[in-house]
Amino acid sequence: MTSHALVPEKLLKYWLSLCCVMVLVMIFIGGLTRLTDSGLSIVEWKPVSGIIPPLSSEDWQGEFASYKQSPEYQKKNTDMTLAEFKFIFWLEFIHRLIGRLVGLLYLLPLLYYCATKKISPRSFIVYFGILLLFFAQGFLGWYMVKSGLILQPYISHFRLACHLILAVIIYNLLFYQLMKNSFDILLISKQVNLKWTKLFCVLSISIIYMQIFVGGLVAGLDAGLVYNSFPLMGSDFVPEEITFSLININSLHDPVFVQFIHRIGAYCACVSISLFVMSLMQVNHPKLNKVAYYILATLILQMLFGIITLLYSVPIAIALAHQLFAIILLSCILWAYFLIKSSLW
Repeated sequence: MTSHALVPEKLLKYWLSLCCVMVLVMIFIGGLTRLTDSGLSIVEWKPVSGIIPPLSSEDWQGEFASYKQSPEYQKKNTDMTLAEFKFIFWLEFIHRLIGRLVGLLYLLPLLYYCATKKISPRSFIVYFGILLLFFAQGFLGWYMVKSGLILQPYISHFRLACHLILAVIIYNLLFYQLMKNSFDILLISKQVNLKWTKLFCVLSISIIYMQIFVGGLVAGLDAGLVYNSFPLMGSDFVPEEITFSLININSLHDPVFVQFIHRIGAYCACVSISLFVMSLMQVNHPKLNKVAYYILATLILQMLFGIITLLYSVPIAIALAHQLFAIILLSCILWAYFLIKSSLW
């Protein structure tokens, strides 16, 4: 038996839906924290006692004093006031608090389902794996923050990208379980060949994952600020700083190179997803056509937000929309993948 048969449909659907939404909120607030340089405002990791914010003037002075010992204050924010500190503190505090709440929101119902044996052993492996990823995400978040508290007031852009991509993986696993337990499958003749459609689908998903990871590198390096023109970088398609014969792993520390790779990835994503949309339309199935329209509309919006983010030097609202629509685009393609896979069994 599957978890769909063992667990009341509506209860499971609401639980997974809420978890998906909360993870999206976490990703959104994480992006806001990065764009406002708030991530290094809390210099200690207190998994339990950290849920209580400063409640008195003395508490705030103590938090501010701890922050003053950090490289960010000593090298960047020596003129920061307590009021300014409170702003970045609250953003990071809310980010961490919601992270804890999402973990509990996932853990407690899962324990109930396990205790009442309403989840099959096969499904339990998937749900338990997601739980482990939640714990790993918490540790990775602190590991990322710690990189900016030692010598330089900058977090590791590699750790930031890993933190982001792990959040996306968690969301995708939850979203796929939601689809398995509440979405309709595709009823289509087995004579219809969907193998090329599935290939374009998998390719598009892979490229988007790469783009999200590189987008994390861009955010960590502030690479969106180095060339604010489109489609050229300055006066050339390939900026003059890039010498292909000298490209190596250290090139991923170069903001110009990372922005260039992100742009190339965007072109690749546009081509791959466009081919995928055309292959969906050729099947001429109402449900696949509907998904194709959603994918195309989301792709166009994502491209526009990306271009505007560049042209206007990373305005916070547009940059956050660009990040959010990357997840929405990925969700639409995962929906298509779910339909295609269900028809190939």
